[in-house]
Amino acid sequence: METLAYLVFGLLLAQLGLGMLAMLLAWFYRIRGTFALSSQILIAVLALETIWAFGISTAFGVPAAVFVITAALIRYLPKK
Repeated sequence: METLAYLVFGLLLAQLGLGMLAMLLAWFYRIRGTFALSSQILIAVLALETIWAFGISTAFGVPAAVFVITAALIRYLPKK
């Protein structure tokens, strides 16, 4: 059971790391205009990971969904 807990913790850390990276690249695109393709691909990968996480458990998919929504809003909302 301890090994399963380590596995779930590792998956959660990977999910949070991927989400933070997607938000960071979306922010770089918004501010500087760099990493356009990288941020778009990473948001798509995170969206696929969110679908997978919701298939496993709703509680496991919520953090990824928050990161997808936040990164997409940062990247795609028009500037004033």
